[in-house]
Amino acid sequence: MHIGISPVRISFAGGGTDMPEYYEKYGGNVVSTAISLFTYLMIKPRKDDSFQAFSTDFEIHQSKITYKKLKAKAGTEIAVSVIKYLNFKHGADFVIGSDVQPGSGLGASSSLTVNFINTISKLQKKKFSNKQIAEKAFFVERNLLLHPIGKQDDYVASYGGLNYIKFNKNKTTVTPIKLSKSKSQELQNNLLLFFIGTTRKSSTVLTTQLKKTKNLEPTTLNSLHKVNDLGKELFYSLKKSDLNRVGEILDQGWKEKKNFTKQVSNPKIDKIYENAIQKGAIGGKLTGAGAGGHMLFYCEPKKQTLVKNEMKHLGLKHIDFKLYQNGPKILNLYDFI
Repeated sequence: MHIGISPVRISFAGGGTDMPEYYEKYGGNVVSTAISLFTYLMIKPRKDDSFQAFSTDFEIHQSKITYKKLKAKAGTEIAVSVIKYLNFKHGADFVIGSDVQPGSGLGASSSLTVNFINTISKLQKKKFSNKQIAEKAFFVERNLLLHPIGKQDDYVASYGGLNYIKFNKNKTTVTPIKLSKSKSQELQNNLLLFFIGTTRKSSTVLTTQLKKTKNLEPTTLNSLHKVNDLGKELFYSLKKSDLNRVGEILDQGWKEKKNFTKQVSNPKIDKIYENAIQKGAIGGKLTGAGAGGHMLFYCEPKKQTLVKNEMKHLGLKHIDFKLYQNGPKILNLYDFI
């Protein structure tokens, strides 16, 4: 039995500029971090050449089938696509799950794709770098599964840690942001994450956003440019270990993100955000494409009880997490004995 895990992420600034439709023309950048919530992959080799897959998140079972007859379907499409892409023909049973619901805005699909690329390549005795894993995962999602996603999720899951990631047409660079232990703990202590209770299909929001970007729609494009600048500003602030601007940049970024497309927010989400600010949060944002999932806030500890109580009153669930420094890895079965 082989067990792979890969982290999901939260993005602080720059989201949207990691889309090829934008960064190939203007360049893009994000500040994102991996967190201690994971996707899980268990692979049990078979003695025949058949494959089986179980998705606990989608409650889907891909019944036993040979490699040649494997076809992607909802819930197991990532598994099938990576198996085919890596030409993995050794029969196996797969069990797939995660700590977060699909469509919750934390990059779980990319995390799972990275998890599959990493775990299967290791079984094939291939040595891929973090960059190769990220690029291969992005290729599977964008070119094989046709998900209208940006590139940051695959890179954050593959590299782990808090990073400044720059995207250009021919190059992606990852710069780790190294905070002191005390500053890292301060950042951790000032972050609150809540599950709104509803998920969304990110492709609906992102498809509209990509169309507007391709068509050079002025409102969308101007906001993307501003978000691009905010990503750079946050990086420079964090390089100086200055956390004072984090909350403000989150707030500015959220206001610009709502201009990407009207589907990003709705009256319920606007109320959640406004109430959290009134109770003491400095800034925040919906994670991921928008329209549902998780809400992230930057809030000093002395105000957090008020914010938590207000969010609970509005029906949100507080999610515990920590900043996570590692990328995907394969766990030894003996770790659980």
